Amino acid sequence: MVSLLITAFGRFDGGPNCSERLIGRLTRDRRALAALWDGPVAFATFEVDSEMVEAAFAEAVAKARPTHVLLTGQAASRETLALERVAVNRRDLGVPDARGRTGFIGPVRDNGPDRRAATWPDLNGAAAAVSAEGVPAAVSDDAGTHLCNQTLYLALEAGPRADPAFVATFLHLPLLPEQIEAQIPQAVGRDGIAGMKLDDMARAVRAFLVHTRRATRRRQKTHHNESLA
Repeated sequence: MVSLLITAFGRFDGGPNCSERLIGRLTRDRRALAALWDGPVAFATFEVDSEMVEAAFAEAVAKARPTHVLLTGQAASRETLALERVAVNRRDLGVPDARGRTGFIGPVRDNGPDRRAATWPDLNGAAAAVSAEGVPAAVSDDAGTHLCNQTLYLALEAGPRADPAFVATFLHLPLLPEQIEAQIPQAVGRDGIAGMKLDDMARAVRAFLVHTRRATRRRQKTHHNESLA
């Protein structure tokens, strides 16, 4: 059985976090999402705290025991959805976390590898599938150096120990239109940027998951046929 954990972050940079809003929408649709995924779906929201997030993530994984982890977070500079395929071993917070930490505060993991590659299958195909639904998406090799990158690095480190089938990626979300209108975060109040509606974000996640399940079934069928040959 495949099981899914979707995570988000709480308030950030002076206002609400669009990833937490998205989790709220998906949670209300949990039953339909689980039917679409064809397996259990769990949710977790983390405080934007660079020192506490590792323990919070470990607790969520221990509780949900997922095979797939889709981490989500806010990226004020993005205008499209971004599926991250690289995490770097660096914590350098351009915006303070919930405890006021800012600037370079060290590696994610002492003596860890400089980079870890996302393990979620066929990210390019998934981005294309989301874009085909009318929601612009692309694969990215730059998850930044804030908590979004940190949680992806931690997930890719913890995954193989939790379950050999464990895979993870990070989905960066543009701001919501109402965030841009309110200029929260304040640095984002730029003309000509519309943001992305919550309905479109939720639709994108569904398309992403449908593509993943189809790709997984195709791969399982291929492996089964090869074992019979």
